[in-house]
This record gives sequence, C-alpha cells and structure tokens, in this order.
Amino acid sequence: MTEPLSRRDFLGRLGAGSAAVAGGYLLATWEWTGPASAGAPRPGELADPSPGRTLVVVELAGGNDGFNTVVPHADPAYHASRPTLGVTDPIDLDGQVGLHPKLPKLAARYHAGQVAIVEGLGYTPPNLSHFASLAVWWTADHPSTGIGWLGTYLDGTVGYDDPLAAIAVGGQPAPALLGQRSFATTITDASGLQPRLPAWAGTPEALLASWAHLAPSRVDARQLVGQVERAVGLSARARTSLGQVLGGDTAAPARAAGGVAGQGTVGESLALAARLIGSPLAPRVVYVTGVGDFDVHEGEATRQPTLLSELDDGIDGLFTDLGDAAGRVLVMTTSEFGRRPAENGSGTDHGTANTQFLIGPRVKGGRYGEPPSLTNLDATRNVVPTVDFRSLYATGLSWLGVQDTAAALGGHFNAVPALT
Repeated sequence: MTEPLSRRDFLGRLGAGSAAVAGGYLLATWEWTGPASAGAPRPGELADPSPGRTLVVVELAGGNDGFNTVVPHADPAYHASRPTLGVTDPIDLDGQVGLHPKLPKLAARYHAGQVAIVEGLGYTPPNLSHFASLAVWWTADHPSTGIGWLGTYLDGTVGYDDPLAAIAVGGQPAPALLGQRSFATTITDASGLQPRLPAWAGTPEALLASWAHLAPSRVDARQLVGQVERAVGLSARARTSLGQVLGGDTAAPARAAGGVAGQGTVGESLALAARLIGSPLAPRVVYVTGVGDFDVHEGEATRQPTLLSELDDGIDGLFTDLGDAAGRVLVMTTSEFGRRPAENGSGTDHGTANTQFLIGPRVKGGRYGEPPSLTNLDATRNVVPTVDFRSLYATGLSWLGVQDTAAALGGHFNAVPALT
C-alpha cells in the first residue's frame, strides 16, 4: 500500500503512477491512501467474485431534474409549480406519469417490462452542496470514511487480485469504487491526462477534496494494459490492438452508441462499456462518470432535453451492442439530488428526493417506491424523500450476488423488488 499523500504530492502524481496510454485512451489504477481498517471485508466474504453479471452505473452528476424526467403530469401541483418549464407532452406510461419526450427508446423498454422507475429516493437531513451530497451517495452515507459503496463490494469479493473487476469510464477517478483492499481503475480518452473540472463543481479545491483518499497505485502499467488487451482483445472486433478495440485508432473507430458522436458523451462511454462487457473477461462493475452537466439553474428547457436525448440513445445503444449478453447487465442511474419543484426563472434549484432507473432484460418493469408529495414540502420548499437511496444500492449489490447487503452498506436496507 502507498503512504498517505499530501495534496501537493497528489497533484504531482495525477496522471502518473500506474497510468498508461493505449490507443488514445488513458488507463490508470488508484488505491486507498491509508491502512485498511480492521472492519474492511476480505475477498470472498461478501459474494462470489465471479457472478457472471455486470452492473453499469450511470452518474448524472449536477443533479438531474427528476420531475421533468419522469413527469407527474396528472398532478395539478406539478403544473402549478412549473408554469413555463413543465413538460406538456410527456410519453404517458400509466395515466399518472410519463417520460420526457426525449426518452422514447426508454419508454419503449418500459412498456416492454425492462425499466423500473424508483421514485422518492433521497436521504435526511439533505445536503444541497454538490460534492457533499455526492460524497453521501459515493460512500452510502459514510463520507467521513471516504470508502465507496462499490469499493466495499470489491474489497469483499476480488480484493487486489483483479484490477479490472470494476472500471470507471470518464474524465476522473470514481470515489464510489474506492475500497481499502482493492483497486479503482479508470479509462478515459487522452484528454483526461489531467482532471477535468465539472461545470457545476465551483472550485478546483472542491474537486480535490472529493479525491482526498485516492492515490495512483503501484500496479505495473504494462501488466495492466496486457490484462485489458486480453479482456477486450479476444472479441471478434479486437484482433489488432487495444487502440482499435477502444476506438482510438482511425482504422477502427468506435461507434458511439445510438449515433451519439464525440468522446466524453454518454453514448461514447456506454459504447466503450459494451465493448468491455462483451469480452470474455467482463468487468463486474462499469461506472460511467462525467457525461454531462445536469445542474440546470438556467436554460433548462434546452439543456436538459439534449442531455436526456443523449442518455436515451446511449442506453439503447448499450443494449443493442451487447446483443445476447444484454441479459447479464443491469443499468442503474444515480444523481446526487434532484431539483426543487418550483421553477426559478429559466431553471430549477437544487432539490432533494429524486427518481432513478433500473434497466435491463432481467428487470421487472414498473414503478417502485412512493412518489413524494408536491404540496407537503419541507422548510426549504423541497419535497420530502420517501425511500432511502441505499435501497437502490441494495438492489445493485443483490444483482452482483451479495446476499448480506447490510455488511456492504453498513445497515439493512430493503432492495427494490425489481429483479427477476
């Protein structure tokens, strides 16, 4: 294990350590900066390390507006709260709610029984700061420890033996993957050699604070790249080099899922996820970060539809690319909070409870949880959460073969009964 790093040392080593560039993509491993606590699970204690399934987490950072994503169009309070920003033409699902019109492919999957909508997710007392709330979501409400909820899963399954068991796709490390006895691996395009500051982040100091426990690991970069080559290079489309597999070589460009072009979009990230999952050595977790700025304080009427359209295309492209392997995959969306019910000019302010999706062929489609009241608001004029967000995590961990999810989450939370 590495010794704890100062902030200056950490900055000096970003993009170095065990990072390696292949085919225009940066591959890096990260690890815990301090000694593992006595309570950290050991490999094999939580679940079979090879369940044959993959959980894909799509982080909609910035705070996606759940009310304009899953629209409560039958509720007069919704229209009263949003006289100009309310969605007037949602794709109806059941006479009560509908999906934003930019989500037609997701709506089709819902009607096919492959989308679970989980409403009212949140925690109390709420924190409306981006990074503070993200830290709650990353750590399953243990931000002071810095241990990610999926990092705990990795600790208790593969440990250090498989650095590719979980891969974050995006422009920055994923604190949710940080464990005390395992690696957090990231893949990004070469422009991610230095961290990108999200548009909603505010200051570089806030971003650095979110990585306080992360440091580049000492894994041999050549060995790690070799593992990736074996993982994705065995597929029919990957007979030449890692760069061609991942789309960094012009001779074999990656097809952005659903036709969404450009690196850094959710389509590109999910197209890469499909390539990794489709290999014989599929990761157990793919964590997609940095796919858009969902902090819609202004210009929401044009900004959120674009983001949701990209999400719709990306998810559809992922399952299309996976083909017969789609049954091994569960997609989960997360976001640090939702938006306030009432509009504020051309946008909406930070909110509390939100709606998330579980998507895949093994999902029992429908609505789960309890929709929060739009009239019985808290003192800040926000809705009151009705479902602890860790119930969503318990569902994802159950998908990965964890029977005792309380050990991974630090308490018992009922999984959403949305899996077959």
